Amino acid sequence: MEKSISRPTKVSSPNQDRNKMIIGGVIALAVIAAAIFIVISLNNTNQVATGKYTDLPQSRLPDGGFVIGNPNAPVTIIEFADYACPHCQEYLATMNQFVDTYVKTGKAKFEYRIFPTAGGQITAFIGTVLVCMEDQKEGTYWKANELLFREAMAGNYNGNTLRNLTDELGVNYADALNCAQNETQVDTDIALGQQLGVTGTPAIRVRNADGTAGSMIINGQAQDKGGPSFDVISQYMAQFG
Repeated sequence: MEKSISRPTKVSSPNQDRNKMIIGGVIALAVIAAAIFIVISLNNTNQVATGKYTDLPQSRLPDGGFVIGNPNAPVTIIEFADYACPHCQEYLATMNQFVDTYVKTGKAKFEYRIFPTAGGQITAFIGTVLVCMEDQKEGTYWKANELLFREAMAGNYNGNTLRNLTDELGVNYADALNCAQNETQVDTDIALGQQLGVTGTPAIRVRNADGTAGSMIINGQAQDKGGPSFDVISQYMAQFG
């Protein structure tokens, strides 16, 4: 009778077991981190409520600045921002609340100024081409404002971002690009910001009914550092009834 030869069972060394545990732990952490990133990205993107400017009166100031809201509103809130600026993206929820509470009810106007910081030359380029797109089709500036925040918060912000949005915006990119060679609105926005002491984004300033612009003053204090909270903006707005 043949004897069966039993093969020795291989026993893992403690080091091998430890390495497997470490590798498994790293993989698990990577999966968790990816899931968290996806959830955060979705939450951030959901802050961009597209279409919120559609039914609001739109106008431009003598220097070309873009404004929405009741032409007879007693005050205008000016935001200097960069689509690529993480703090501007976080501040978007506050500005949405301001628009819903005060602009849509006719109590204030909202003026948006492009002030390149985190986005640098890409934001300056996008802002310049965007003004030319507005020249082609009225309302494009404010529609694109929403879409550019959406794209930036999804990690799709680069020199081709506006080109990729032309179908959604219904404009001709080549014509806008040609126009952009002589467009200086972003330079005007930057100059105004510097005149008003803006050094970073987001930054909030106010414009009175007579057109003069300056700091938001509450109890003698200028609210010039970063973006004031909605409660602070509401405190300021209370004086206008």
